[in-house]
Amino acid sequence: MILGAQVLRGGRPSPTLEVRTRHAGELYTRGLADLLMPTGGEGEYPPGEAVVMAGILREMGIPEAAIVREDAAKSTWESASRVAEIARRRSVDEVLIVTDPLHCVRTVACFGRVGLPAVAEPVYSSPMWHKKWSRRGQFLRESGALVWYRIRYGVGALSRP
Repeated sequence: MILGAQVLRGGRPSPTLEVRTRHAGELYTRGLADLLMPTGGEGEYPPGEAVVMAGILREMGIPEAAIVREDAAKSTWESASRVAEIARRRSVDEVLIVTDPLHCVRTVACFGRVGLPAVAEPVYSSPMWHKKWSRRGQFLRESGALVWYRIRYGVGALSRP
């Protein structure tokens, strides 16, 4: 599963979107994934994130049968919810999530909350990881998002027996 990121004007992938997608494509090529599920709807510029990612994967030679798009989600929570529905229909028990390192904690927590176990595959080649100020900004954003997701969706809450 590949979490989306910004699509730029003219339908170009942002560097983050491109790196995440290529990382997932390499996992497939190396036999470490048998199905790739790009997720993400349309943002400021069309087309949607999943559409752009599917195009990159096809350019990499990934067969169409190995790509299942989720092209409506607008957030990490929506991606988890929608991907979980697709996974249940396909009898998928666990997903490998390709995203930026600091996004992994919230993402895995979201998937756990919707009942689909997930393992994070951090993309350390992401531009957001290599720029010191970008990494700090992402850390602050993710810290706030974790609090918000805990309040709004119960993500990270311990279940009681």
